[in-house]
Amino acid sequence: MQLIQYSSRLILVISVVLISILFIKEIDNQYSFYLSDKLLHFFCFLYLTTIGWLGRIFYKDLWLYVIVLAYGILIEIVQIYIPYRSFEFLDIFADFLGVLAGIFFINFLKYLYPNY
Repeated sequence: MQLIQYSSRLILVISVVLISILFIKEIDNQYSFYLSDKLLHFFCFLYLTTIGWLGRIFYKDLWLYVIVLAYGILIEIVQIYIPYRSFEFLDIFADFLGVLAGIFFINFLKYLYPNY
């Protein structure tokens, strides 16, 4: 059980660093698609929520959800100041939906593994 927690924490730290780099990196407009950008946000935040829960970083799950969503909002605020990136409310909405899907997935995992 502790192996899962510690490895999830390590994966979470590595993931946050990589996602932060990708969200501030310049994207070639030739290959960017509007829908895939929103799906990327959705799945990144579903992933971060799930890995954060597996790592048991916070005693209360609500703190995890709030901090993961705040991270998404912070990324969008940082993108205001990057010339080749832009702030989009739909990205924050996709982040929120990803966290929400993560909550449902975590509740499913709690149902399957009630002792975790």
